[in-house]
Amino acid sequence: MSAEPVPAPSVALPSPWRLWAAASGIAGTAVLAVVAVGSTSAVLFCGSAVLAAVLLPAAYLVAKPWFVARSERWHRVITFVPMTAYAWALGLGIVVAVSLLPDRPMEAGFGLLTVWSFHIGGGVSEPRSFAYERLRGRLTWAAALHVNAMVYGTLGAVCLVRGLPVPERYATPVFATSVSVVLGVAGVSALRVFLRGRKLATELDTRAQKVQRCLERLSRCPVAERGQRRESTEDAWDDLHRTLHNKVETGFHLYGTFVIPPETTKELRALVEEAITDPGAPAHHEAVKRLSALRAACESKIDTVA
Repeated sequence: MSAEPVPAPSVALPSPWRLWAAASGIAGTAVLAVVAVGSTSAVLFCGSAVLAAVLLPAAYLVAKPWFVARSERWHRVITFVPMTAYAWALGLGIVVAVSLLPDRPMEAGFGLLTVWSFHIGGGVSEPRSFAYERLRGRLTWAAALHVNAMVYGTLGAVCLVRGLPVPERYATPVFATSVSVVLGVAGVSALRVFLRGRKLATELDTRAQKVQRCLERLSRCPVAERGQRRESTEDAWDDLHRTLHNKVETGFHLYGTFVIPPETTKELRALVEEAITDPGAPAHHEAVKRLSALRAACESKIDTVA
């Protein structure tokens, strides 16, 4: 008589009340901020600031178990919410600035330059989770946001110039020059940034493929040939590692969007080094799998003649 299988214990998911409680806490914080800004009482302002400082961490602690228990798809959506809000905020800033034209060009110019400064200053950090899965989109939207920011900054500068007292006889040439500058910056920025993205994707694919092939050959070669194979694999990894340190949309290392997060690069490096030291080990298969994911994300951007 065979024993009946024991059913797996069901895992109780956190109740939805946690999400609603956290949302209430955030809403309360927003109300307190509005009250504090509109009040002239220092006591009320300090009290609202203290309550807001308590409500926000409390909302995070209450909602965290609910978020942790969500599926992978949920986590991908949730972790991308800040970037979505950032894009909406940029769009709102542009709408407000454009609404000030043509009567208030100076205010519109300052608004557009503020949008540009905020983006150049870092904006909102790119989500570091699902690094390989998000790479395909990152290669596109990082470049697009950068081009938009450059165009908005140029438009802001043009608006400031338009706001200056210019004699009537020079108004038409100044306007024509301004439009030419905006179109020129938009065209050159788009061409250079998107060309950079295609070149970067091509280099990533080429060098990741080389590391993959070197690892596979290392795992299959006789023991007597492993010394030379290891050296070739190390050289291939060094090339890929340098490429991973580039930014997607700019050559400035202090500004821009990473290809994959630094911690993810360190994890990949550890796997590759272990695969080189011990060919055919589990680390070898995991490293090849991640390199394949990296190549798959770059596939649609490959351009060998860019």
